[in-house]
Amino acid sequence: MFGKKKRSDSMSAAQIKALDKKELLHVIMRDPETYKEIRLGGHGAINIISGELQIVCGGVTVFACPVSEVKAGELMSHNGIVFKGNDRMSGEFRTVTAFYAIKLG
Repeated sequence: MFGKKKRSDSMSAAQIKALDKKELLHVIMRDPETYKEIRLGGHGAINIISGELQIVCGGVTVFACPVSEVKAGELMSHNGIVFKGNDRMSGEFRTVTAFYAIKLG
């Protein structure tokens, strides 16, 4: 009766692909042991290359995961996005938060 509408866990592949070339202010992740935020880089972009989502900051790829495997959700403030997936760069499952350089309308 008063149940909440179940929302999708993640953005669709098409929605993720639409973020291609989106400029980023900075990218962070939370250390799973200390729970402190770690800044992975700044002044970057989201790139979709050959079906893979790549986050590049300062010319260095800080996160890479196939679009078909990554989970993504926009922040409630609409000023960034959270990506979860097996990172090709580190070989580990990671959660990263990327903040947009310009807020989406």
